[in-house]
Amino acid sequence: MLSVLFPVEDVQSSLNDSVAEILDAAADTGRRFELLIIDDGSTDATNEVAHEIARHFPQVRLIRHDAPQGREAAVRTGLKHSRGEVVVLREDGGFRVIERRSHLPHGAVSRPAQPNFLRRLKNFALGE
Repeated sequence: MLSVLFPVEDVQSSLNDSVAEILDAAADTGRRFELLIIDDGSTDATNEVAHEIARHFPQVRLIRHDAPQGREAAVRTGLKHSRGEVVVLREDGGFRVIERRSHLPHGAVSRPAQPNFLRRLKNFALGE
């Protein structure tokens, strides 16, 4: 399984588009995956938007810091909660592998992306 870490802070207006891009890229790998959105103490509605995304996509999980702790702390939090044997970090320029594990930790495994998730995300964003 692949774990994608996505640390964010105050990105409510761009979160839907970013998540759609990540889900699309992760689905293209053909592997089971999870997307961990790590909200680093956002003061806008990022947490609420991320929560709604997680409700609609079972492979998305939300982890929240109550107060900003910085990107490195968000990545450490994501690593702590990730379940994948390969962990990648979403960065401005794309994705970077940050950890490879020899075995899967215990825990639930996500399902692959659902078909038409971009349409579902668009409908969700438009309130349809």
